[in-house]
Amino acid sequence: MTETTLGIAGLALMMLSLLMLALRPRRSRSLVVAGLTLGAGLLGVAVGLVVGDRRQPLPAGAAPMVAPQPAELASPGYVESRLSLQFPIDDEYPTSSAATNVFDWYALRNSINYVPAAGEKLDKPQNRLLKLLTDVSWSWLIVVVFDRPAQYSRIQVNFAGGQLPFYQVTRQTPRYAVIHVQGRIPAGQMDIATSE
Repeated sequence: MTETTLGIAGLALMMLSLLMLALRPRRSRSLVVAGLTLGAGLLGVAVGLVVGDRRQPLPAGAAPMVAPQPAELASPGYVESRLSLQFPIDDEYPTSSAATNVFDWYALRNSINYVPAAGEKLDKPQNRLLKLLTDVSWSWLIVVVFDRPAQYSRIQVNFAGGQLPFYQVTRQTPRYAVIHVQGRIPAGQMDIATSE
């Protein structure tokens, strides 16, 4: 219905513009150009709507697509998700040692390194403060993307191998979780798991 109306309006505007061009070629030139442009545009939109709305015939023997039922669209249930990360010594990036329902993950380290100049002593109060600030400014951002979306009530983070600094699950959705760790992570094994 819409494409027919647009097509007729586009043709009528183009015919009226051509008629004006034939009757008054010099006085109505800019009006005719605008009318022709608008008429051609409307006709093009109508043709595009008609072509876009045409249904492609199904191949022989193919079944028509069925819309998903509401039960299929319901939110996903609990799916166990687990990631084990091995943190090496010297603040290196971790490696994955085991994963369940994990599509991808990454760990982003943010640190400020203070290196005193040659011969500079750290006995001055401001230099000790700088050294303290560089030790505190370490942080890690660990993002886990789940393979299958899942509803879960919480994320548990366990660490074996030393004292894990303060951490916080800053965002969790059925598709991913973001964990922020404030401070240096010592060498050891970090286990991240969902629970019902």
